Amino acid sequence: MTISPIQSRLIARRTLLRTGFLAAGAIAGAPLLSACGSDSGESGGGTAGKITLGTTKIMQFDPYLTNTDIHIHSFYTYLIDYPSDGTYKAIPAGAEKWEFASDHKSVVITLREAKYHSGAPVTAGDVVTGVKRAQDPDAGFTLAQPTSFIASATAVDDRTVRLNFKQPAPEPLVLDWMFAFPLVTAAGNTPAKLEHEPAGSGPFRLAEFQRNQRLVLKKNPDFYDAGKPFLDEVEYRFFTDEDALVAALESGSVDGAAYIAFRHADRLRDRFSLVEGNGRMSLFFMNALIPPFDNKLLRQALARAIDRERVLKQVNFGIGDPVYTAFMPSSPAFDPAYLDSHGFDLDAAAALLEQSGGARKAVAGVTSGTPAVSTLEIIQADLKKIGFELEIAPQEEAAYLEALFASKLQCTVAAQPNNMQSPSLVARGRQMLTTEANTTFGGKVPPAYVDAVDAAAAAIKPEEQKAAYAALNRILVEEAWAIGITTMPSLFALDKRVSGLVTDARDFVNLTETKA
Repeated sequence: MTISPIQSRLIARRTLLRTGFLAAGAIAGAPLLSACGSDSGESGGGTAGKITLGTTKIMQFDPYLTNTDIHIHSFYTYLIDYPSDGTYKAIPAGAEKWEFASDHKSVVITLREAKYHSGAPVTAGDVVTGVKRAQDPDAGFTLAQPTSFIASATAVDDRTVRLNFKQPAPEPLVLDWMFAFPLVTAAGNTPAKLEHEPAGSGPFRLAEFQRNQRLVLKKNPDFYDAGKPFLDEVEYRFFTDEDALVAALESGSVDGAAYIAFRHADRLRDRFSLVEGNGRMSLFFMNALIPPFDNKLLRQALARAIDRERVLKQVNFGIGDPVYTAFMPSSPAFDPAYLDSHGFDLDAAAALLEQSGGARKAVAGVTSGTPAVSTLEIIQADLKKIGFELEIAPQEEAAYLEALFASKLQCTVAAQPNNMQSPSLVARGRQMLTTEANTTFGGKVPPAYVDAVDAAAAAIKPEEQKAAYAALNRILVEEAWAIGITTMPSLFALDKRVSGLVTDARDFVNLTETKA
């Protein structure tokens, strides 16, 4: 098989990242990261301590919602875990075992004996209630689409639940769902109740919360994994400005800065441990409900005007990979050929723009102070070369998210989560849903996209999967509303006395083995 220049660069970059070394002159400004992990040579006994982490992330307690990556793993136990190294070997967590039916139409899950923070036992009835909520389009949020393959959930006994599927389902899809499914008390599992306090069984309990100011977590003495977490207390402090957060780290006011931009890496790496998380993807979304992006040919034109290599160099400081559709390079649906056939080409973009006959002006909403602003500035400059005027309108994060989810933005650069082993999970984000709740298409989601997602979710044999994933890529490229740019590894800067902070496959912070 002939490897294209872009594919060759992608393979080389991924090889360098896997080995942990990015050649000092290979990509200008690329920081050399020193990963910070738990010392496997130490005993498993608890290590008393407290850390204070700074964040610009929004804080809330509902695990069914988005934007909860900074602390939600501390409050909730999920049915299974995956290793933090990016692989997908299922590790028992809330579930101690599970057994698939030979016909791939059901699974029986046995829960481990555990307690919620309230003292109530974890039961199969909580899973049943959680599945019902996830299937409610008005309350399921980010779990709605991932749960769509389930026909019913039944409590066999207090600690055993049976899930029946609508059709045969591939095991990786079910495991990805188990990884993303939080155990929440049935009595507390509503958006209204979770607005003010969590209702989980995770390694930390809520001690104090002052919205937009601070969040204090205390060790859960009843956590199922005896001896963990190692820390007694974690305090999060909320910052509205990332530069202020980094300044607080440098002054010693906080022990760590979470989810910061790579532009800070060179400044911090000599004094702090820099930890690279699993990250997400950066996508350019165009809202098909608002002109000029109701014009598919115009969307296709702008898709050819995204310079991924420049974004990688100037915004990501050489860290990450280029992507074209909404699949990470680790996904079985990732197809690097699209980076060549549909990659950056201003001549092709100009020709398609001319054919489209559409208006040549739009406004991009974005969260102020984020790398997405710099990415949009690169896109803006290239669009100007082909006669398209893109105005960038930065907003405070809460206002931005409200406008994004209300489908009021013409276009934006936003993050898309890792779809893990299951390409059909591409449809879980609000801009990617297959239902009328899709914020990009509303009730006009392309039927071919819906069919492609369904086919990907049902494909079990390798040849079926190959065909389904190829069809899903084709429709994503054809409709051109969600254009992949790059992967975005997350970055944490920590006091060198702090170790063991990792992120999971969703890029959620996991503090279970963190020590100070």
